[in-house]
Amino acid sequence: MLTKAYRYFSGSYYQLIPLTIIIQACIGSVVVYFLLQGKPTIWDMIQLFCCVAATNMYLGAILGQIHVKKVFALFIIGLIINIILLTIQLMS
Repeated sequence: MLTKAYRYFSGSYYQLIPLTIIIQACIGSVVVYFLLQGKPTIWDMIQLFCCVAATNMYLGAILGQIHVKKVFALFIIGLIINIILLTIQLMS
């Protein structure tokens, strides 16, 4: 499944950059919104750090013109981290 997605991503890399930036930023901002709704605790700050780090790793990889395979891996990792954090926030 990821092999097909990677082939599509690498074939349409420059067309997909704006879309993936918007996806990553939107999901990250939703996570931050839910994290900071109440009074933030240390646990919330750790989650906030993970969310911002995961999103910025991907954005930095694009700006640094890292190899497409690594950019794709960082995009998937960032999505997984942000979706897990979103799920944790929605369950609590």
